[in-house]
Amino acid sequence: MAKVYIDAAAGLKPKLACGGVIIKDGAVNYEESVMLGEMDNHEAEWATLEFALNKAAELGIKSVIVYTDSKIIVDTFDKQHVKNKVFKSYYNRVLPLTNALDMFIITHTPRKNNRGADKMAKDRLYKERKNLNSN
Repeated sequence: MAKVYIDAAAGLKPKLACGGVIIKDGAVNYEESVMLGEMDNHEAEWATLEFALNKAAELGIKSVIVYTDSKIIVDTFDKQHVKNKVFKSYYNRVLPLTNALDMFIITHTPRKNNRGADKMAKDRLYKERKNLNSN
């Protein structure tokens, strides 16, 4: 079973978000940060999850355990319900990706146990903000 670590970082000025993804499965050791655009941190966590699950599918991974510090996402999967319209659109796109897997587990992990993805997201956010400020 692949271990997937995700985290997002967002800033207000300018409003910008980035995500960090680490996927480990045997010989696969995939790491990537992604620029997500203008969104808050909660939406960025959803966007990062969607990115990570699409990437896992591309890599041919069939079973995953996702580690995230987003209680909103974990609670959504536990309850199989989401009220927020923006999050619901992500949930509706992510659910088929999880259903295509042989096994999908998502669990809450403290930020201290998710330092790799956390650092990747924050570093990318810093880089993107620096690029915007230099233009």
